[in-house]
Amino acid sequence: MTPSQARLRTGVLEVLRANGAQSRAELARRFDVSRSTISAVIAALIAERLVTESDGEGPAARAAGRPGTRIALAAPEGYFIGIDFGRLFIKAAISDANYRILEQVSCDFDIDIPASEALDLAAAEVETIIARAGVGRQEIKAVGIGVPGPVDAATGQLHAGSILARWVGTDVPGGLAQRLGLPVYMDNDANLGALAESVYGAARETRVALYVLLSVGVGLGILIDGQVFRGAGGIAGELGHVVVDEHGAVCRCGSRGCLEAVVSVHALARGLSVSHGNISSDEMLRRAVAGDIGAGRIVADAGALVGRSVGHLCSYFNPELVIVGGELMRAGEVLLAPLRDTMRRFSIARATENVRVVPAALGEQAELIGTLLYAGERTRASERTRAGERARAAEALPAAAAGLQRKGRSS
Repeated sequence: MTPSQARLRTGVLEVLRANGAQSRAELARRFDVSRSTISAVIAALIAERLVTESDGEGPAARAAGRPGTRIALAAPEGYFIGIDFGRLFIKAAISDANYRILEQVSCDFDIDIPASEALDLAAAEVETIIARAGVGRQEIKAVGIGVPGPVDAATGQLHAGSILARWVGTDVPGGLAQRLGLPVYMDNDANLGALAESVYGAARETRVALYVLLSVGVGLGILIDGQVFRGAGGIAGELGHVVVDEHGAVCRCGSRGCLEAVVSVHALARGLSVSHGNISSDEMLRRAVAGDIGAGRIVADAGALVGRSVGHLCSYFNPELVIVGGELMRAGEVLLAPLRDTMRRFSIARATENVRVVPAALGEQAELIGTLLYAGERTRASERTRAGERARAAEALPAAAAGLQRKGRSS
């Protein structure tokens, strides 16, 4: 499926969810595409059992002399689970096949705990939401998890240099799959936030967008034609490890003066503690919004520093949209205004003159919603692979039988 078909697929599901059953002609007019294009997308959705078709009713259908066929959302078959190992919390949710969240839980999370403890905690939270939702385990198709670190595209494992330093070398998806008895797929949290914003959020109608995640760490998701760009090895978008001060503080990755080491919410709160005493990152952000001069200054400086790096990215990618998410976004325009200004000063003028910089439409839910979407995406890919294998096996059977017949006659 091409990127344009993927966007059309999402749009069709949204229209059916909001407006009920539609005819193919109605959908084609709504999206300004040909009947053949809309029919191809609908055929794929029917094959995935996400929509159904039935004989239409009403005066228009009867006047035509035959019942019209209408497309509607299918009753959801199966469920997905998503786990966001956030930089401050673990969030877990269960959704139906149309990604409607049925149950959700959240608990505090310390990124310095060993992977085994984190997986035990996540598994316990998952068991809680399964029980609350009243869903049979055999109905759950897959689990998607998001982590604040680069994920190897080939192996699905964490790269060295992750903020989850104690997890490197641990088979995180395998460990959770063993605990839950379910397929588990893992990706970087900023990629998943970008995925969610492309399907349900601010990036639905854009060709090129950047999703900047500002929290305990700094992440970046890159969207091109509605698809997440992960690079050759899965580490595209490691904005947090761009060096902004070669004499600065040592970062978790081992480099000195990384953006993440300077503008993480914890680093900013520590910087403010000199004048404000021991202060939490939540309180710092509340004071910044309320007009506290010191808190506002430290957040604004962080926005400017991020804007400098984003300006360079705009010269590279020429995006239409920059989306900012994560806990630091609670500061609103105190953060965004200097980010926008500095972004434009550190880029080619034409690269940023029409770029919109907006908060994440899905707020701090973006990464969690992305885990559910990713579970569905990987499940569909796995099902297509199995279907292809079955088809090839079926095609091989006649040839094998013919070969046996020839061998029998020759003997």
